[in-house]
Amino acid sequence: MMSGTLAASLWIVLSILNLLLLAAIIVMLRRTRRAVKRRLKADRLKYRRYFARQFGRSIWPQVESLASLYRILDGKADFPATRIMAVSPDFMLHIVKHIRLFAPKKIVECGGGTSTIVMAHMLKALGQDAHIYAIENHAPSIEKMREELRRHDLERFVTLIVAPLVEKRYDGFETAFNWYDLRSAAVPSDIDLLVVDGPFSRVNACARYPAGPELLPRLSRDGHMFIDDASRADERRMIELWRKLYPDLGIRQLPAEKGCAELFFLPRERRAAAEEGRLA
Repeated sequence: MMSGTLAASLWIVLSILNLLLLAAIIVMLRRTRRAVKRRLKADRLKYRRYFARQFGRSIWPQVESLASLYRILDGKADFPATRIMAVSPDFMLHIVKHIRLFAPKKIVECGGGTSTIVMAHMLKALGQDAHIYAIENHAPSIEKMREELRRHDLERFVTLIVAPLVEKRYDGFETAFNWYDLRSAAVPSDIDLLVVDGPFSRVNACARYPAGPELLPRLSRDGHMFIDDASRADERRMIELWRKLYPDLGIRQLPAEKGCAELFFLPRERRAAAEEGRLA
C-alpha cells in the first residue's frame, strides 16, 4: 500500500515538473517570437526608410534618362534591368554621352552588368573602334553578361575579366581590402575611360578604394573616371583619399540619384593654379 502511494506521489510530482517545464518552454517561445517580430519590424522599417531615401525621389529623372538612352541608340537596344543594385539610367546617360563626345578607345569597368551591356550597345551603334574590359567576380553576373552579349551580338566589344576577390593591403589602412585579383588579367594601360561600380562589399569600408592605387596609374592623362554611388560617405572619403595620392586629380559632381563623380587629371597650368590657391 505504501509503495503504491509513493509511486502515485512520484507520478504527481513528475507530472507537475513536466507541466512547469512545458509552461517555461511556451513562455520562452512566446518571448522569442515577440523578439523576432520586433527585429523583423525594425529591419523592415530600416530598409523601407533606406529605399525611400535612395529611390523615393521623383521617378521622372530616371524615365527621362532612360528615354534619352533609347533615343541616342535609335530605340534599337534592349537593356537589362536598371536601378536598385544595378546602375541607374541617369548615371548611365552621363557615360553614354561621354562615349559619344570623346570616343574612348580603351574602357575598363570595375563591376560589370547593365552598364557593360549599355556601353557595348553604344559602341555598336556608333561603329566606334573601341573595347570594354569588364572586371567582375560574381559568377551569376558573369554568366548573365555572357548571355546578354551573345544574344545581342555584342561579344566582340567586350572582354570579361573573371577576377576573384583577394586580400590587398595599403598604407594608411589597418585592415585588408577584398578586391579583384588582377595579377594575370589582361587589363590595358593608357585607359581612356574607367568606370568604378564594384566590387560589392558588406565587409570593407571604402571597399572600392583599391581602384585608385591599382588603376589610376593606368589611366591616360586625357582619360576620365566615373564613380557610381558617389553620394555615399564611403565613396566621398575614397575620392578624397585618391586626391591625396594624386594631387592633380580634378573632380566634377554630376546629377544622379545615387551620385556620380567624374574624375580626370588637371592640365599642368590648372594644377599649378590650384596649388597656389591652397598655399595662399
